[in-house]
Amino acid sequence: MKRIIGITGGIGSGKSVVSRLLRCRGFEVYDCDSRAKLLMEASAELKHMMCERFGEEALADDGTLNRRFVAQCVFGDDDHRLWLNHRVHGMVRDDLANVANDCGDNILFVESAIMKSSRLDEMCGEIWLVQAPVDLRVERVVRRDLCDADHVLRRIEAQKWEFEELAAPVREIVNDNVQPLSIRIDNLLKQI
Repeated sequence: MKRIIGITGGIGSGKSVVSRLLRCRGFEVYDCDSRAKLLMEASAELKHMMCERFGEEALADDGTLNRRFVAQCVFGDDDHRLWLNHRVHGMVRDDLANVANDCGDNILFVESAIMKSSRLDEMCGEIWLVQAPVDLRVERVVRRDLCDADHVLRRIEAQKWEFEELAAPVREIVNDNVQPLSIRIDNLLKQI
């Protein structure tokens, strides 16, 4: 299995920018969010279980997931959210292991905002934690998502525990718009 390096960080920290820069340098980056959506859509078994749990409205008329409906079900109910996360996180871990095995000995980066709760940190040799000052993170997210600052601050607070006591060694990348992010990434790449 190739070496897996996690990329994580809170909302607005810049983990997706780090991933894009790594792709530009020729590295493969496994994006957990997009892969989870593909895996959920491709799993007839999961769709069936979701219909049993949430009702037939979990699927649209064309057989695809009714994401808006499912989101309403899980975000209002901790039991539903934990049930779905348990299944999806397991699918993502299995898929990541397959991708890593198929790629030989090259480095595989994996981007996830929920590295700890998904237990992906246990699969990583190291984790790059992208950090940025809170005011800069708030500014980025308000501009990107057209939302209010209080909403962003609540999300930042709710995510804090995700980056504590990770199962792999952590290297920090400071994305503060002072030193170019590309220089910080190149410095870390020299160390692996």
